[in-house]
Amino acid sequence: MIGTLFLWLYWPSFNSATAVNDEAKTRAIVNTYLSLAASCITTFMISVIVGRGKLNMVHVQNATLAGGVAVGAVADVITRPVGSVIIGSLAGIVSTISFQYLTPLLKKINIHDTCGVHNLHGIPGLISGVSSGIVAAVANRDIFGGNK
Repeated sequence: MIGTLFLWLYWPSFNSATAVNDEAKTRAIVNTYLSLAASCITTFMISVIVGRGKLNMVHVQNATLAGGVAVGAVADVITRPVGSVIIGSLAGIVSTISFQYLTPLLKKINIHDTCGVHNLHGIPGLISGVSSGIVAAVANRDIFGGNK
């Protein structure tokens, strides 16, 4: 759990490292924290649902960080907080459900997923890729600024 706490604290600096200016870095940090928080809160609810009334801390550890992964590609360009909250919530739901149901399936077909990497990085990475496409499709200079 301590590792998750450290990653929670430092993930925003990782997501903001590629931002082009100070405004984008600040936006990346805020959006990453919002996504991490949304992922964590959503995971608390989903974990109890899929765990039949019991909270599983492994779900919380994996899915909380999945929010940071999922928002990573678009953290510096999302201008509205609701975007990062939606991405984080979706990452929390998908990561928890994947850990609960996909991990046992992978074990049955003899695929070893060390530390739930598929649930923490793989599926949220796909969410990040789709989010990048959506943001790129709606991007314009009025919303995101840019070279004028």
